[in-house]
Amino acid sequence: MKSVIETNAERLQALNAAIKKTWIDRDVDQKSYEAWKRACAEFHSSFDALAFPGGLGRAMSLLAKQDLEIIEQVLRFLEFDPFFFRSGYIKVEFIRHLRHWPLTEDQKARLQKVIIARIYEKGRREFRWYCRLAKYVTDSEFEALIEKLAAVKEPKLVARQASWVLAQLKQ
Repeated sequence: MKSVIETNAERLQALNAAIKKTWIDRDVDQKSYEAWKRACAEFHSSFDALAFPGGLGRAMSLLAKQDLEIIEQVLRFLEFDPFFFRSGYIKVEFIRHLRHWPLTEDQKARLQKVIIARIYEKGRREFRWYCRLAKYVTDSEFEALIEKLAAVKEPKLVARQASWVLAQLKQ
């Protein structure tokens, strides 16, 4: 069964695709222009509710107030790693806030797993923020694993990205 995060991310991808599709013909005639405007309006009116369960604006407000209720949802969001228009910016904001929270050992371990998973993926815009987060969730086992990953010969992507995490840990 799909999670709410996955379902919402797919819906945002579809809405964004509709904008791109209608944009191509928007200058052909008034009907095409109106179709493009409707696609844009639907995307923008749906974004807050679909970008994060319970609403992105609500989540950001709770994060700013350091409301503990939102931590679990943010962790699940980062673990799932949805990809849609502006999702990288959202993840960066979540990571920036998490660095200032007193996290439990379980939450730190979960974030360590997220960072390790991102090391194995082609880096996206939020990866440098995962690197910065690493020093807030590290322990000796995590640092040893990152050192091993930084020393691998193949794939080079893993070694390079692990070395970036390691550089943050050593600062």
